[in-house]
Amino acid sequence: MTRMTEDTDSTSVRRAVGGRTRLGFVLLVAAGFQFGCNGAGGPGASSASGGITKRDTKVTHEPCDTSSASAEKIDANGDGKPDITIVREGGREVCRAVDLNFDGVIDAYTYFDENGQLRRRENDYDKDGQIDEITTFKAGQIAEKDQSTALARHLDTWDFYQAGILVRTERDSNGDGVIDQWWEYPKPGCPMIHADVNNDGRPDPGATIDYCKETGYVPPERASDKQPTSPSFSTKTSMPTETENKVPTETSAPAADKPADKPATDKPAPATSTKGSTK
Repeated sequence: MTRMTEDTDSTSVRRAVGGRTRLGFVLLVAAGFQFGCNGAGGPGASSASGGITKRDTKVTHEPCDTSSASAEKIDANGDGKPDITIVREGGREVCRAVDLNFDGVIDAYTYFDENGQLRRRENDYDKDGQIDEITTFKAGQIAEKDQSTALARHLDTWDFYQAGILVRTERDSNGDGVIDQWWEYPKPGCPMIHADVNNDGRPDPGATIDYCKETGYVPPERASDKQPTSPSFSTKTSMPTETENKVPTETSAPAADKPADKPATDKPAPATSTKGSTK
């Protein structure tokens, strides 16, 4: 299964840096660094004194009654087993379950609000029947994504979005339920990673990694990052050219080459014979 393009870069970067941070790989670029309160907010956070952030790491599946007698079951590949199950209440779709690879195990659950907009999605990426990612939406737009990136059946990564754009991430890299990495995204795909390396639950001065600067990684340019440009009419070459409704221009056929005049040749006058003339 493929995840949304917008998050592919951040997920791959997160896994790579997570391992290097646990080995003590930090870039000493900000002595005296002080991290603000942005890393401590968000649903499910529990802050103790001193700014320590704890999160519930339990993966909780929201029920979707696929066994309901009124559920619509669709067999997409003709093997006699339902691959898509749609559950409705009062004629309104409330959730659906999808088996994407036809192995009989549900890979994705989707939930809708009273207005029919997407409000929640759960995904199982490693085909073990356990949810690995829970995404929540507000007014149909992504707001938060909770992930189990270590595949240990507990959450360790929380992504937060504003206007559908990933703005920050919290990570629990050692599985103790305490946040020890705080990610900021001043540029899409290029996080600034603040780490707790002494296990006190707080970002440490100097323990900041500018991932793209440190690794030389350049995130791929997205169409959404490009600004539309208008044509410039400052020079003649930039003026638009009409390509339709143009009257063809008549061109005269080249004149045929006249044959060159033959040079005049002077022929000698015939000689007059006087032989045999009589008086």
